[in-house]
Amino acid sequence: STSALAPTRTHSHPTTARTTRNPAPIAMPSLSAALAVAAATAGIGNDQWSEDSPMVSPFNSATECGECDQHLSTDTTRRKASLSTVILASVGLASATMALATILGTREGSHRSYLHHHRASQPEMMGAEEHRDSVRRSFVCITGQLERLELDNKIGSVLGPLRAAGYEPDAALVLDDSSLRVTNAVGPKGVDFAYAPAYGSFANAVDTLRDLDFRVVTDSPYIQSADPIINERYVQTLQQKAGMSNEQHRERSKNNVRMMESWQQCYAEMMSDIERSMTYDVIVRVREDAGFLEALDIEFLTRELGKAPRTVISNGCRTSHGMNDKAAIVSRDAARSYFLSPLQYYYTKPVSDNVVSSESFIYYTYLEEKLSLLQPPEIRSVVKLVTDENGNTKLFPGEKKTLIHMCRVRVDHDDTPSNCTMMWDAENRDLQGVIPICWAHSVKDPDCSTCK
Repeated sequence: STSALAPTRTHSHPTTARTTRNPAPIAMPSLSAALAVAAATAGIGNDQWSEDSPMVSPFNSATECGECDQHLSTDTTRRKASLSTVILASVGLASATMALATILGTREGSHRSYLHHHRASQPEMMGAEEHRDSVRRSFVCITGQLERLELDNKIGSVLGPLRAAGYEPDAALVLDDSSLRVTNAVGPKGVDFAYAPAYGSFANAVDTLRDLDFRVVTDSPYIQSADPIINERYVQTLQQKAGMSNEQHRERSKNNVRMMESWQQCYAEMMSDIERSMTYDVIVRVREDAGFLEALDIEFLTRELGKAPRTVISNGCRTSHGMNDKAAIVSRDAARSYFLSPLQYYYTKPVSDNVVSSESFIYYTYLEEKLSLLQPPEIRSVVKLVTDENGNTKLFPGEKKTLIHMCRVRVDHDDTPSNCTMMWDAENRDLQGVIPICWAHSVKDPDCSTCK
């Protein structure tokens, strides 16, 4: 098992089928409309920016939308503001115009003129102990696309253990229910294939959790950006990966932006109830198709989170020269930086020459944010999952080979697991677990010294 203790690798900052709800498509403002709005709101300038400024669209009603092809309602404005207007409202007209020009490749060499946020010297909103009550809770955000959503493993390995440990979880499903978008399908391996969706609608997925008495804070699907603006410099860094065309790298970059946008939405959902958010002692973000070979050891994780301020724990392998982005366990005081800084840095900071992937981009972003990044050798059982035609959770094809090669973890079998499945006690309205091992496995290198 992976329970054997070994030194934690610490990274610190370097010296420097129910009724389907399908909301109508929303047309985002054009760039010219965004600039027009920014001009009208020029009072939000660099000198007035603060870390407490809300990341919301300057559109307060449909009538202010200008050149929008379709009006934005108040609710959809809250849930999915135009990326361009978020930038414009955040950094002011002058800085945003320069940033967008650079992103679009029309102004070279102007990266250093971006607005730099000095967040390290400012307190995290989530760290205000005086606002906490005696209740211990956790927050779990599942991001991605509804079509690839797997829940059984997450209930058994994340939500159930959090409840059993006394950290009752609130769940947010930041999931797009439109057509499936994949990154690897455009790559040289083409490993992705048609998934068998386990949930016929977003409401079906929500009801699955609510039927188990979990509190779900999201009632409608998240809407991904159809055509997000990309940073040309970021695309250039991805081009260091061989075997993909320039267009494929650009599509990959767009998917990375969508991922980072969904993380910001996680934070918005988390902070929708400020008072309740102060009770979240453990925060988990996990991709919709990710799971674990065994249930999370909450006692171990909370102990690790308490070793240093502003801590993020991630998988100890499969880092792609950075930090595994399939799942993370986050302390409350690190939540703001964890969820918001990747997208902000993507548009407002120079891209490091060390960046070769989304994993390395978020890694160097978090180092710049002075987060304490832990990759314990005990946490290397994050796996990619699929749902077969019978609704069973299975390991993604090729996972066994990848795990032994990169994580030194050998999976004994990849059949549908009989364990790590929480049983619902209807009489007592409680989850009853069997044993916390989903797939039988063994660790070949306890210290993870040869992990990749």
